[in-house]
Amino acid sequence: MKNHTETVNINSAEELLEARSIIYGAVSALFSDPECEKFAMLMNPTFQSSILDACVQLDKNNGMNGANLTESIHRLLRKLDEFSLGNIQIEYVDVFGHTLSKQTAPYELEHLKNSDVYFKTQMLADLNGFYGAFGVEVQSKERADHISTQTEFLSYLIMKELYAIRKNLKEEKEVCQQAFIDFRQEHFSDWTEMFSENLSTKVEGEFYPIAGRFLRSFLEQEPS
Repeated sequence: MKNHTETVNINSAEELLEARSIIYGAVSALFSDPECEKFAMLMNPTFQSSILDACVQLDKNNGMNGANLTESIHRLLRKLDEFSLGNIQIEYVDVFGHTLSKQTAPYELEHLKNSDVYFKTQMLADLNGFYGAFGVEVQSKERADHISTQTEFLSYLIMKELYAIRKNLKEEKEVCQQAFIDFRQEHFSDWTEMFSENLSTKVEGEFYPIAGRFLRSFLEQEPS
């Protein structure tokens, strides 16, 4: 029989998983096209509240006492309230349009040191292999290597792991955990760290540099 301390630890671990999934989902919405339905989720007060609660929880877990990720999301939500959707769309095109710098490209393949076409094709196939293994099909207009697509998938993997834990499905839990680790190491961590840093420091604008700092704060707290 589990004692009280073990039960609290299990519940806390599950809450942290849920918080991380929420933040990955928020990042996915944040870097989607402002004219799409996914971005509109950020305007929903209930979703905003869940994002804020998740940030507070992660900060407390990391000993930040609300001084890092929570401050970042407050700044981002304030700017979201101040800015019109039209202004955000204009800035989105300026930052991520067809003439974008590779330093701030929201695509994994644009950050690869190896520019060989065959290598990029293989990387894209590997990405779709990850998605396909979990029954996920990229249906949006964004590519499989877009940060919005990748973070949505990572959020989904965490939620599947959480479901497996609650249903006591040990094998499924381990599969989801390993897939998450592999995907982050092979397709996500390196380039998004550079992307968030460059977006924070090298982009002129009022909204997306703040978005970059929020992403950077989150990545700094994520398990390596």
